[in-house]
Amino acid sequence: MSVYVEVLLGLSAIPPLLVLWRGPSLWDRLTGAASLNLRVTLFLAAHAAFSGHGLLLDVALAYAILGFLGTVLLARFGERGER
Repeated sequence: MSVYVEVLLGLSAIPPLLVLWRGPSLWDRLTGAASLNLRVTLFLAAHAAFSGHGLLLDVALAYAILGFLGTVLLARFGERGER
């Protein structure tokens, strides 16, 4: 069961990767990055739940917080129009 969940989460990361890569605007790339951060966080949490490694939940939480802060900082940077 855990293999199926992890494979599906890995496959669900493909569309955000494409949006992040193609992007044309900063906002498209920011959306792709935020969505990819969510997928990685979910993957870490699912792996922690299925394998019993509680430390991975701490890593997933830290990764989610850093991803959120990165998204907010890039959004503020893009809102100003600086490049």
